[in-house]
Amino acid sequence: MKEIFETYVDNAFGEYKQAEFKFEQFENNYKKFFPADKDSFVLDVGIGRGEMLSCMKNWGYRNYLGVDISPSTVSFCRSIQLNCMQINETSEWLQGYPNHFDLITLLDVLEHVNKENTIHFLRAIHSSLKSTGVVIIQVPNLQAPDGQLHRYNDFTHEVGYVEHTLSQVLMCSGFTNINFYGFETLIARSYTSYKQLLLRRIYWKFIRKIREITENLNPNILHPVMFAVATK
Repeated sequence: MKEIFETYVDNAFGEYKQAEFKFEQFENNYKKFFPADKDSFVLDVGIGRGEMLSCMKNWGYRNYLGVDISPSTVSFCRSIQLNCMQINETSEWLQGYPNHFDLITLLDVLEHVNKENTIHFLRAIHSSLKSTGVVIIQVPNLQAPDGQLHRYNDFTHEVGYVEHTLSQVLMCSGFTNINFYGFETLIARSYTSYKQLLLRRIYWKFIRKIREITENLNPNILHPVMFAVATK
């Protein structure tokens, strides 16, 4: 995997440019979970092209930081004046900051961690949070229709998650008060977006009915991407 991560911006994203649509999505989905105190220590693990770091900066957090094992993502984010650093091993680095962070975001990262290291990694995140610290974990949602599209869209993905499995690893890592949400990308602002939301609602109702008929598992969240918010 080292070869892929060394040039991750090129082979995963294809261009040295932020996905600006994510700024509004992150604000709609995540900003409400951030601490009110702008001096809080907030950390983004696995920075990608830095959209979450840009949000942290734009939302006024003075003590924001991003870390990543990929030299290409760190180089790009530094080129647009974002506060970040390259590290060799995330769990080891986190252990050097016990009870330090008020909030940690982990967006599209946990699926890259193999099973053998997942709980160790999450325990390192848990230990680096303050007593009332919060973690936000975004992953592809394999209980969604066509969830495999996100699961296998990146060769470096190791694990797929549904609500139950993500809850399992978070509980085993010491987290409490775990809540799940669908990552919402649609906003009813126009006739087209309203129609899209309506059609999606009908489609999801159909999916749930089919799963009921086949006596299959029928979890609540059907968004292609979901996220958990958990407190220490």
